[in-house]
Amino acid sequence: TALYQGLYINLDRSSERRERMVQQLRALGLETRYARFTGIDGTLLKLGNASLRPGEVGAFHSHTRALEAARGAGTCTHILEDDAVFSQHTAPVIQDAVVSGLFDRFDILFTDTLLAPHLGMLKALKSLYEKTGSPPARSLRVAEMQTIDLAGENFSCLTSYLVSPKAADRIANLLRQEIASGPQLPVDLFIRDCVRAKKLRAACLFPFVTTLDLNEIARSTISSQDRMEPSVMVLSVLR
Repeated sequence: TALYQGLYINLDRSSERRERMVQQLRALGLETRYARFTGIDGTLLKLGNASLRPGEVGAFHSHTRALEAARGAGTCTHILEDDAVFSQHTAPVIQDAVVSGLFDRFDILFTDTLLAPHLGMLKALKSLYEKTGSPPARSLRVAEMQTIDLAGENFSCLTSYLVSPKAADRIANLLRQEIASGPQLPVDLFIRDCVRAKKLRAACLFPFVTTLDLNEIARSTISSQDRMEPSVMVLSVLR
């Protein structure tokens, strides 16, 4: 029995992203572990009371439905957006995280995220990275990494995260309730606020074992603007 399953969210119109994801998975021998999950196009939705842009509403619905699909799996689920980039350590670390008991402590485990880049956090992350040292030729183990509890942290982005089989239903219900009233925050910030309010328990593994495609940030399907805000790219590079 597989220790986890993977779902990557991809819009029908994002065929280039889909092909890049397929190529990544094939190169790592993971094509049978991960399945495409059809994303919800926000431009086709009735936005109702939502104060968000269509792409943000679409992302909210997409993650909600992916979590609903995950809740019947009986295993940990790795949910990704289609601009995620794997490393050789991704799958071994996820499998190690599942057997290590981390999901007894956390509902969500991020393989990368954006932590508020204030000076104290940057110093802390640099120190943690130096403790880990250069990644060995073999696969990293969770015991060699740092598990950062996100309860008191300002974090964002849902590019790549793991969901406990026991928590998928609860997380999906929280998102579904927010959709019913009209989401007021993007889905990543809504999750952050749920963690801050202790409705969910979340952590991030560091150093990151996934990253994101910076080229895709510049032409994000969530953004409806004609040009990328420089601050968004700076934060993405820092991440």
